[in-house]
Amino acid sequence: MPPTDPFAARMLAQIALIERYRVDVLHREGRRLDSDGAALEWISRYAEHFPSPEQFDCGSPSATTRGCARLQPRLRPLSPSAG
Repeated sequence: MPPTDPFAARMLAQIALIERYRVDVLHREGRRLDSDGAALEWISRYAEHFPSPEQFDCGSPSATTRGCARLQPRLRPLSPSAG
């Protein structure tokens, strides 16, 4: 069951993307990052473009009409030139 609190939903989405970033860096660059290091790098590169908590709120006018469970943040894809 997805979280109903928009801040919790947003945090869970960020955690998932940070872990994906950590794996991508390992495959792309061969660098092993711990979760904290990956979080710091991801935040400095992508947090500015991450959806606001209101976009994770089912009651918000800006939330998708298909339901919160399907709301997926749209970020630019990770690429070697990103940064």
